[in-house]
Amino acid sequence: MGIGNDAARGGLETVQPVSPARRTAPVSDRLCDAVVVAFALWTVCSHAVVAAGGGLLALLWLFAIAATAGVLLRVKGWGAAAPPEPIESADPSDSSRPRLHVLRIVALVCGVMAALIFAVRQDVVQLWWSAVILLGIAAVAVCLSDAPRLSPPERSRWSETLLWLMAAAGVVITLISHRPDPDDADYVNMAVSAADDPSRALLGEDTLHGIKGLPLHLPVYRAESYPLLNGAVSYLTGIPAIYSFHWLSAALAAFLVPLAHAKLFRILTPRRWLAAVATLMFILLAAGETHRWYGNFSFVRMWQGKSIFLSVFLPLICAYALRFAVRRNPRDWIMLAAAQIAAVGATSSALWAAPAVTIFALCSAAWPSRQGLKTVVLGALASTYVLGAALLIRVSLIRMSVGGRIPFGIVPSEQGPDPTTVVVHDALVTVLGDSRLLIFAIAILLTGWVFAPTALARRFAVVFPLAVLLALVNPYTAIWVAKNVTGPLYWRSLWALPIPIVMALVLTSPLSLGVSSSRPVARGALWLALLMAFALFIPRYGGLSKANRVRLSRPGLKVPHTAYRWAAEVNASVPPGSHVAVPSTIDIWIVTFHHHIYPLTVRDYLRPWPNILSDEEVLDRNAVRGFLDAPERVDGSPQQFRDELDRYNPQAVCLVSSPRAETARTILRQSRFRITLARKGYELWLRSAADSGT
Repeated sequence: MGIGNDAARGGLETVQPVSPARRTAPVSDRLCDAVVVAFALWTVCSHAVVAAGGGLLALLWLFAIAATAGVLLRVKGWGAAAPPEPIESADPSDSSRPRLHVLRIVALVCGVMAALIFAVRQDVVQLWWSAVILLGIAAVAVCLSDAPRLSPPERSRWSETLLWLMAAAGVVITLISHRPDPDDADYVNMAVSAADDPSRALLGEDTLHGIKGLPLHLPVYRAESYPLLNGAVSYLTGIPAIYSFHWLSAALAAFLVPLAHAKLFRILTPRRWLAAVATLMFILLAAGETHRWYGNFSFVRMWQGKSIFLSVFLPLICAYALRFAVRRNPRDWIMLAAAQIAAVGATSSALWAAPAVTIFALCSAAWPSRQGLKTVVLGALASTYVLGAALLIRVSLIRMSVGGRIPFGIVPSEQGPDPTTVVVHDALVTVLGDSRLLIFAIAILLTGWVFAPTALARRFAVVFPLAVLLALVNPYTAIWVAKNVTGPLYWRSLWALPIPIVMALVLTSPLSLGVSSSRPVARGALWLALLMAFALFIPRYGGLSKANRVRLSRPGLKVPHTAYRWAAEVNASVPPGSHVAVPSTIDIWIVTFHHHIYPLTVRDYLRPWPNILSDEEVLDRNAVRGFLDAPERVDGSPQQFRDELDRYNPQAVCLVSSPRAETARTILRQSRFRITLARKGYELWLRSAADSGT
C-alpha cells in the first residue's frame, strides 16, 4: 500500500522548483546510463575485432584501451554535458482538456467493442482497420491538444529505496526461477569457444559440430557481443561460461529491469512512476500465457540477450528518444545511439527493432510541425551505426544464400487461402495466446491512451501503437516485412508494441482518480484490486507457475538436471574433441561445457554448405540422432544405421533406453560398442579401444 499512497500523494502536491542538488539525475538513472555506455563500447570493440578476425585477447585489450580513453575524456569534461532536470510546474495536461472528454468516452467504447468483436470473429483485417481508424483519430486529437513536456518526477528517499528493493527482488526472482531453454546451446557455446581458445578468431566458424571449415550457421550472430562478454568473464575469472550467463549476467540484467523502466516512467508518468514500475513487474510475472509472451523474456529467462534487449534496452531506447524529441540536446542523442548499439550487442534482432522503436518513440513526442520533423530526422540519425551494421549483415546474407544454401527459416508463404490475415494472426497468437490475454491486450492498445495521465504519455500510448500497426504489424505488408525486415521470426515484430508499458499506465490510472480529494487509501486499494483482477481473470496461468514450465528452487543452473548430468557424463567419457552420437535432449547441453566433445548434430543448427557439408550428410546425421531418440520410429535397416556409425566414427553413443530400444542395442553391439552406464532413462555406450582409432 506504501507505493500506492506514495504515488497518490504525488498527485495531490504542487510541484515546487527543485534545488540544484536535486536536479542531478538519481543514481538509478545514472547506473542505467553507465551500463548503456559501457556495453555499447564493448559492442563496438567486438564488431571491430570480429571483422578483423581477432580473438578474445585482442578484444579485451581493445576494450581496455577504449574504456580508459573514455574515462579520461569524461574526467577532463570533454563528454556531452547532461541537460538540467526539468524545473517547470506539473504538466498541465495532467488535468485533461475538456475537449478530449467526449472523444475519450467514444474511444473507450469503440475500442472495447472492437476487441470483443475480434474475440467472436478473429478477422485480422477488420481489427487492423478498426485500430488504425480509432488510433488515427485519437492521434490527431491528442497531438493537436497539448504540447508534450518533461515534468520533474517525484523525488524522495522513500521512492528511491523502494525502487532499489524492487530491483533486488527482481534478482531474487530470477535466481530462484528455473525455466531451461535450448537456445543456450548456441549462445553459451559462443562464450565457451571464446574462453577455451582466446586467440581463435571470434565467431569465425561453427564451434558446435567440429567440422573443419564450417562457417557460423547464421552470420547475423556476428553482431552479438553479449556471448563474448560472458566468455570474457569466464576467461578472466575461471568460472564456467554457463554460470556467468545463469548467475552473473542474469542477476545484473534482472536488477536493471525496474531501473530501466523507472527511467521511462519518470518521463511518461512523473507523479506515479514508482507505482507504474511495480505494476509492470507484476504484469511480467502474473502472466505466462505463451512461451513468447513478454514476461517469458523477462525474469524467468533473464540470462539471454534477447530478454535483456526486450526488458532493459528497449525501455531505455524509448526514454532517450522521448527526452531528445522534447528537448533536443547532444547528450540524449549520444545516449540514444549508444542504447541502440548496446541493444544490437544483446540480440541481432535489434538490427531492425532498435531503429524502428527509435523512430516510433521520436514520432510520439515530436510536435507536428517543420521543427518536429527536423527533430525526428536528427534523432533518426542516432541509428546510423546500427543501420550500417544491418546493411553489412544483409549483404553477407545475400552472398551466402547464393545457390539456396543458407536457409533463413520458414518465411511466411504468399501461397495459401489468405496470407494477409494468417501471418499477423499467427504472430498475435504466438505472443499473446488465443484466450483472454489476447483480447485484453488488444483492448489496452486501442484504449490505453484514454487512461494516460500526461500529454506525453497519451501521445506515447496512441502514436506509438499506430506507427507499429502501419509499419510492421500490417496484414497487407506482413509478408514483405518478414522477408526484408524481421526475417522468418515475424512474431518478433510485436516486440515493438509497448503492450506491458501501456498496461501499466492503464492499471495505475486509479491512483489519479479524484486527485482533488483526499482519498489516497481508496485510490491505492482500487489499484491493488485491479492488479488482483488482472492476475485472476486475464492470464490462463502465471509466469512463475509449473504450467509455464518454471521450477522454483534455490539458485542454480537453469538446466534440466537429468539431461545436463548425462551431457556431463558423455563429455567425461571420451577425450575432448571426440565425436559422439547422442539424443536431441543431450546434444543441447554437451556444447555448453568447456573443452567439449562434438555431437553429430545440435538442434537444428547444422546446415548444408557447398564443398563442406552436403544435404545428404545433414540428413544422415539427423537420422542417427533420430534413431537414438526413438529407435522404433526410424525407418531403415540395422545395416544402414551401422554403416552410418562406421562412417562418422563416434567414440560414444548415448541412447534413450526403452523396452523397444533393443534394435539399437543390437546395432551397437555389432559395431563393437559396450554399455558402460545405464540410469534415469539413458544408456551410455563406448566404442571399444581397438576400434576407436585413439
